[in-house]
Amino acid sequence: MCKVKTNEGDKQLSIYLVPGENATVTGTTEKHIWNGSQFYKDYQELKNTIDPINDKMSEIGLSYHSQVEKGANADSLRKVIDPIYNDLQKQLSQKMMEFITTHPNSGAGVTVLMGFEEAEKALETMSSVVAEGKFSYFIDVVKAKIERDKIREEASKKVADGKLAPDFTLKDINGNDLTLSSLRGKYLILDFWGSWCVWCIKGFPELKKYYEKYSDRLEVLGVDCGDTEEKWKAAVEKHELKWKHVFNPREAKIEEKYAISGYPTKIIIDPEGKIVKTVVGEDPAFYEFLDELFK
Repeated sequence: MCKVKTNEGDKQLSIYLVPGENATVTGTTEKHIWNGSQFYKDYQELKNTIDPINDKMSEIGLSYHSQVEKGANADSLRKVIDPIYNDLQKQLSQKMMEFITTHPNSGAGVTVLMGFEEAEKALETMSSVVAEGKFSYFIDVVKAKIERDKIREEASKKVADGKLAPDFTLKDINGNDLTLSSLRGKYLILDFWGSWCVWCIKGFPELKKYYEKYSDRLEVLGVDCGDTEEKWKAAVEKHELKWKHVFNPREAKIEEKYAISGYPTKIIIDPEGKIVKTVVGEDPAFYEFLDELFK
């Protein structure tokens, strides 16, 4: 898949480029129709089925963030929104599986596998024409992701709320060893972030605010992910991040230990070293939880 610029400002159009297939697309970046050879006809049929559900899910997400920004309580909103969102997610999964099952020879079904929770089951229904043909490389990528997800799922059982946080030792900003368990005695926010992560950067002002607000009872440890050492140090300096930091080389596999699935991920650890709460993404509910915790 690639993205191409259009004449609609900053908007882009996602295109699946398939060898030997011909495509035509008409409309705008937001509302368009694919046609051409069979792959693109099938792809449009699939989009006709799942796009309305995706649109509703996007509307719910936008509404949630808008209301929270206006002062609504995030936890209260989630209690209302989550059941609706989860039901739409089930509908989406059903529609994806229905398409893949009824179109076993179509490569169009491959386009939804990467984010599909039933991808392994879906792969079993695809014919060898798809699995061993021009989509074989992409399918291998999906299979590798499935295996990573299984490993992450096993790891997540070890980092559930109430479990002792897995210990580790990494180099701090000055090149000295820093061991997680040495920070016991205060509550700790373990912040998995990267200089490349837009939402990580957007969240720094609020994290700074709470770091100062509860400085007598709270420590923060930033765990860099996916950066070179130079980029990591430059980002810490640029954004004036005053809390503790460690460099996390890929071979340390700390993200695997903590079953990290998105960025930022913030994990609250109590003074005894036990995990209290994990929040993926930049969510106002995280800070509401801190206020409740430190009442």
